[in-house]
Amino acid sequence: MSHIIPYAGRNHSGPVTQNLLWQDGNIYLMDNHRAALWCWQQKLDLYSQPHSLMHIDRHYDALRAGVHVRKMPNLRTISAANYLADTFQLSSGRIPRFRWDNYLSIYLRVFRKQLRTLRLLTHRDGDRPRFNPMFESEPDELPENVDFWLERGPWIVNIDLDYFFCADAHGGWVQMMTDAYIDETFAGLKKAIDEGHVAVVTLCLTPSGYTPGWTECVRLSKRIFKILGARHPRI
Repeated sequence: MSHIIPYAGRNHSGPVTQNLLWQDGNIYLMDNHRAALWCWQQKLDLYSQPHSLMHIDRHYDALRAGVHVRKMPNLRTISAANYLADTFQLSSGRIPRFRWDNYLSIYLRVFRKQLRTLRLLTHRDGDRPRFNPMFESEPDELPENVDFWLERGPWIVNIDLDYFFCADAHGGWVQMMTDAYIDETFAGLKKAIDEGHVAVVTLCLTPSGYTPGWTECVRLSKRIFKILGARHPRI
């Protein structure tokens, strides 16, 4: 159990800002999803090990990646800090390689030969990934099916808390799935973990957009970590 990078506090979390990256066993917590790809490599050899991925997120996180994969560092050897600091060259200058909206498309470009199944539960926001076989499931299917879907691992389970929220009439964000829905979903995930089907779980808070903010996201993540039997950081 540890902070993989120094915790920076409850600050704004944008496309390339990482304030939090915490690990307890094979469960990782972050404020920004851009670190997810690095975490997956810590529990699976993405370069050689066949696996499947479940993506539960408001967004597809699959902004088209092209030049992003040129001279990409080897994730087997790079530290989390160097992964987050990695850049590549454009005519306008050097920019961060990994963002919250492109890490999944980079993964699909580089590691697709090892991906057996991709299952998506999203609000269909953003660029749809290109992969086959790919399954898109509806929110009402998740609680009763999650442990069934996660059979025949190993699985990566990638979750963004923004999946559970929606906009209200006043410009804010409210939880659209009940705590009971969330409890059932993560109880199913816990069952799949205990049965050895899940290699790694990455959970993202997204506190600076599409959710009510840090306080509510931390409350919900603590509830989830308790169900999963993991220790939550003091943040």
